[in-house]
Amino acid sequence: MSDRYIPHQPNRSQKPLIAIGFVALLIVTVLGAYRFSNPPIRASLIAFSITSDTEVNVKYSVNRRDPNQILICTLVAKDMDKTIVGQIEIQVPATTAKSIEMTSQVPTRVRAVTAGVVRCTG
Repeated sequence: MSDRYIPHQPNRSQKPLIAIGFVALLIVTVLGAYRFSNPPIRASLIAFSITSDTEVNVKYSVNRRDPNQILICTLVAKDMDKTIVGQIEIQVPATTAKSIEMTSQVPTRVRAVTAGVVRCTG
């Protein structure tokens, strides 16, 4: 009866396979984390200000691996109900720097309360 409850011990041929499997899993995890934490294009909202009932001023930064790449960024303004009341697409020019800060005006149909960068694509 006590033989049933003895924990299974890996034999000598299984130990190297377990170690190789663990190392492979670790490598895949590290490479995946690096790839997804460093996307080729990253846009971030820095600040916004409501300049009038029909316009929002948006300041944002764009980081890219290839600074020669021309990007299109989509900016939105939303009202109190989170309805999009203004949206524009801005072309981000090629530069020598990987990171660039830009300021754009988003026209709105009614007064907005918030703004943001939806995406930047190349």
